[in-house]
Amino acid sequence: MEVLRKDFKEILGAELISVSGGLLAGLLLAIFVDKLLLIPGLLILLPGFLEMRGNISGSLSARLSSGLFLGALKPKFGRNRILRGNVVASFLLVIILSLLLGFVAYLVNLFVLNTNVPSIILVSFIAGLLSNLIEIPLTIAITFWFFRKGHDPSNVMGPYVTTIGDIVSIVALLIGIVVV
Repeated sequence: MEVLRKDFKEILGAELISVSGGLLAGLLLAIFVDKLLLIPGLLILLPGFLEMRGNISGSLSARLSSGLFLGALKPKFGRNRILRGNVVASFLLVIILSLLLGFVAYLVNLFVLNTNVPSIILVSFIAGLLSNLIEIPLTIAITFWFFRKGHDPSNVMGPYVTTIGDIVSIVALLIGIVVV
């Protein structure tokens, strides 16, 4: 019964933070919607981009959590083949998928909306790169921190990384728009 109570508290806390972070991400989106409308079709890119960040970071956290519980990984930054492989895989996945999402958004713009906006591919790439540089180290650090504090990262990291990913992705997209 005590394990159930501990898991419930961990999961409830994570979900409350997730809801609060989702509201913050939505607020950011509402405040800067005029910037998002500067590039036609960017709202086509947005749902896939937000979903991608949470899914890839959630998978990274789950793999790290499994490695920690199996003893194959220590909860510290350092030279570790498993950690390095997971970071490289996550980084490459985001870059490839960011380019793919940008290309799909470009094609939808071109054939459905009849507008030629190739800069949407560059915005997606820049936003993916920036969000990677922030989200991956943050995901690793928080996963390790929860594990060291005696929490099960598998219980709490999904909502945390999804929320952090939403906020970071929106900020990264806005920066990408400004850069392009």
